[in-house]
Amino acid sequence: MVELSKFTHLFDCGEAVALYHSLRMKPVYLKKGIFKKLDDWLKQKPEAIDSASEDLLGIIKELIKYKILKQDKFEDEKVLEFVKTKLPKPAINVCYFILSEQCNLSCKYCFIGNNDQEKRKNFTKLNMSKSVADKAIDFFIRQLKESSGNINFEENKPVIIFYGGEPLINFEMLEYIATKINNLRVSEKAVKNLEMSVITNGLLLNEERAIKLKKLGVGIGISIDGFTEESNSMRVDNSGNPIFKKLLTILDMLKKLNISISLSVTLSEETINSRDEIIDLIQAYNIKSFGFNIMMSSDTFVVSEKYNEKAAQFIIDQFIKLRKLGVYEDRMMRKLKAFAESKIYFSDCAATAGGQIVISSNGEVGICQGCLHNKKYFISDIADENFIASKNKDIIEWSQLSPINKEECQDCSALGICGGGCPINASYIKQNNTIHSLDERFCIHSKMTLDFLIKDLYRAMTDDQGARN
Repeated sequence: MVELSKFTHLFDCGEAVALYHSLRMKPVYLKKGIFKKLDDWLKQKPEAIDSASEDLLGIIKELIKYKILKQDKFEDEKVLEFVKTKLPKPAINVCYFILSEQCNLSCKYCFIGNNDQEKRKNFTKLNMSKSVADKAIDFFIRQLKESSGNINFEENKPVIIFYGGEPLINFEMLEYIATKINNLRVSEKAVKNLEMSVITNGLLLNEERAIKLKKLGVGIGISIDGFTEESNSMRVDNSGNPIFKKLLTILDMLKKLNISISLSVTLSEETINSRDEIIDLIQAYNIKSFGFNIMMSSDTFVVSEKYNEKAAQFIIDQFIKLRKLGVYEDRMMRKLKAFAESKIYFSDCAATAGGQIVISSNGEVGICQGCLHNKKYFISDIADENFIASKNKDIIEWSQLSPINKEECQDCSALGICGGGCPINASYIKQNNTIHSLDERFCIHSKMTLDFLIKDLYRAMTDDQGARN
């Protein structure tokens, strides 16, 4: 029998209907009159395509080609099993160096726990030492070499991210590690193309440090939530005082030095309500790349479902404005790339791709920086010379958290572009949740993004056709 694939989803594009297979990811647009003929024919439960009328036959053959229609009742299962064989194997190419677990801020939405006095007690006050840094570099290089059979380091360059707490509290060690990595590039093939960046709140930057980071080739990512005091109201120091004005002086200093930075913008309710100010911020500091972060839940901070929808729509609305300015927004572009290339996006972070390790300031080795406060999923130590991350059972478990492997995701239209959300956030949303549960804020973001992409593509196609006519 000829019928729609269970992975086929319909989208109303006004005068047309888009038929979209969530794993083949190539939308086919049919005028509504043609679609009605097709729908009527399918309702007859045809055994073969030769019963279709002449004007439908060519369309039906195309829909079969794109798997939107199926003739084999087992075809959906075959497509899904084929896609699962493409799920990448664990291969480490990202390492978070936690230079200090201490932070000079207590942002109210901090998912690591620096806003919670009880969790802060679990953070060591000892910053990463030179001896730990030396062993950590050796440990990471060893993991890169062990992973080299499963990953192309030319296409997926190894990355070191200096992180915290606040990493600039231990700037001396950042400088030491970056210098050592740069000196190793000639003799050590594994780090030849390695990229380095620091994620910082920016308050401890000064001219000397900024120039040093530029010379060392360390990219700077600064957290700021908008261009107003209100949109940054959740970013406060340890005494609860706002830091927005101080941060603006840092951004002014970096602009005068002509040092490129990227921005990390967490979408608080206040940020979402300050729509125009984001564009002002980006233009004022000539920002070419940045990323939106949807707020995460924790055991003490839970966002509402209404927030999730507002945040998803905010990202789409800003993307429409930003693309006119040639500005790159990381979160939206990941999904756009998968959609444009019709290529399954298996994982949305390096941890769920089985590609990441985190080295704490005292040398413990974990999977996710979100577990720093309780060291859950910290699975080894840099002193363990026999540890191979890509063969570790916990890292393998994380690498299987893709929506492709989740039964509850199989009927979702966004299955191919989603990548899943954050396992740690998923574990906090409801009681008894685990890392295998759904990160429901991400479901909303992925579905709304796909709906926009399909309709935006149709608009672009019809606008282009109209221009040519």
